[in-house]
Parts: sequence; structure tokens; C-alpha cells
Amino acid sequence: MKVFRTEVTPEQPGWTIDHSGSLMMIGSCFAEHIGTKMTERLFKVDLNPFGVLFNPVSIGGGIQRMITAQEYSVDDLFFHQGLWHSFDHHSRFSGTDPLEVLDGINKRLSNSATNLRQIKSLFITFGSARVYHYTKTGRVVSNCHKVPAGEFQNQLLRVGDIVRLYTRIFQELWHFNPDLNIVLTVSPVRYWKDGPNGNQISKATLLLAVSEMVKNFDRISYFPAYEIFMDDLRDYRFYGQDMLHPGESGIEYAWAKFSDCYYNDDTRNLIARVEKIIKAKSHIPRNPNTEAYSKFQKQLEEKINSLKKDHPNLTLPNLS
Repeated sequence: MKVFRTEVTPEQPGWTIDHSGSLMMIGSCFAEHIGTKMTERLFKVDLNPFGVLFNPVSIGGGIQRMITAQEYSVDDLFFHQGLWHSFDHHSRFSGTDPLEVLDGINKRLSNSATNLRQIKSLFITFGSARVYHYTKTGRVVSNCHKVPAGEFQNQLLRVGDIVRLYTRIFQELWHFNPDLNIVLTVSPVRYWKDGPNGNQISKATLLLAVSEMVKNFDRISYFPAYEIFMDDLRDYRFYGQDMLHPGESGIEYAWAKFSDCYYNDDTRNLIARVEKIIKAKSHIPRNPNTEAYSKFQKQLEEKINSLKKDHPNLTLPNLS
């Protein structure tokens, strides 16, 4: 009998992920956490081509931009606090030289547009149903880049608005990539600037919209990241020091749930082999000039060569 727990078990979608195909993850910080773990384990992941995005309008705009592959121009950038920024992108794309910023944005857009046509799975993680309109243009921004709050008006999206927007986006996606599987997720990150009630209303809006979309489309499934933290873990031990973002132990638990949901036994066995090699490579010997360490290095080299032999199409960066 299970006590002191209400364990959340994700519903398996009827398809699996392996190292032979590629996928894309776009959206909130939770997408970053899972996507990073997959990349470290040698999956082919296009992770957040626009940087971290939070609201459904910005995420949807990024997807549509990849479908059209319409390049950005210098007119799409703005200068603030010594840097050039794009309202469509995270600050990781910002810089002091507008041409370099533009080049980085457009190269990533071009690569991701190509990837989107070829990937097998697209994971979308919604963070907040609240959007911010830049008052000078009326457009929804993905990131305010510390522009004064008075230059924006915020709005809580309605469930119907989100569903209508993504009904159109999904149809465009499947025309663009007919074999695409789509997974929706609601981020467990709590947006405290909206207050406790505002955060819950925002999350509830996203959950209702996602539920409607999963019901309307057979090829869309849901991964319960939000429920794993709220109903399964349900403890501040699993959050970071700010008590708002997931901590490492919580991310590890969600990763285990993700692995159980989307990987078959062969993929999990391959991940285990990769993890052993990565762990061995990170080992720093106290004295490298010993027979024991020479033996350790030889065994590691044998493991790497064995992995290459068994999986010749697997890219092994920084392992040999």
C-alpha cells in the first residue's frame, strides 16, 4: 500500500522516442531541463530555437515563423541598456552588435525551420497564460528585456483564444510535417509576480486549454509535468532556493517519469551505457600516473569503442 504519496503516472502516447530520430522542444524552463538532459544523453534535440518562451502566443508565433522561415531584419531589433534585442527572443540572443545579433537569430531560425520539417516529435511547454503587449505596436512580446513596465499592457488569455490559435497552428504543422507527434506540457514553474491566485488562474487556463486540445486531436498527448510537482512531489524540497523553480532532485524525478513514458527498454539501456561513459569521463584522478588509472582509461576506451560499434550512427561528442 502506498502511503504519504499520490503518485502521478503519465499516460503513454503509443509511440516512443529513440536516438534514430530528432525532436524539438520549445517553451518554458521545464523544456530546457528535459531537453538538456536528452542532449547530454546524445539525443538529437533542437532545444528552444528562440530561447525560453512562456506564453502560448509567443510560442505559437515562433512555430509559425519556423514554418514560413521568414528572416528577421535590423528593423525587428531594438536597442536598450547597451544591447540589441528582439522582442521575439530570449536575451541569450542579445548582443552589442546588431548585425551579429541578426546573424545569430537568422542562422538559428534557418536550421530550426529545416529541423521542424524533419523531426518526429514536438514538445510544447506552456508557462503562463498572461501575455504582455508592447504599447507602441500592440504586439505580444516574448521577453520584455527590462524595458520599463509602463510600456506594456498585460492580458490574461482566455481558454478559447488559446484553443483557436493552436487549432490553426496544428493544422499548419501537420501540413508542413505530416508525420509529426505533438506533446503538450504545462510548466511547474510558479510565476509569483502574478501573486499566488494569479499564478493558479494562469495555470488553470493553460490546463483547460491543453485538455481541450488533447480531446480535439488524436495525435496530441499530454505529459503531466505540472501535476508531478503539484500532486506527486508536493514538497518544497524539490524546488530551488527561490521556491519557485524546480530543483535538481525534482528535475531528476520528472526526468525518470519522462523516461518511463517515452523510451522503450532498448533506449533506456543505451542511455545507461552513455551515462556510465559520461560519469567515467568526468572522473578526476588524484594521481594520473598510476597503473590503476591507466587500467581505468583502457576500460573506458573499450566502452566507447563498443558503443561506437553497436551504434555507428550515434554522435559521440566529447566522449573520446
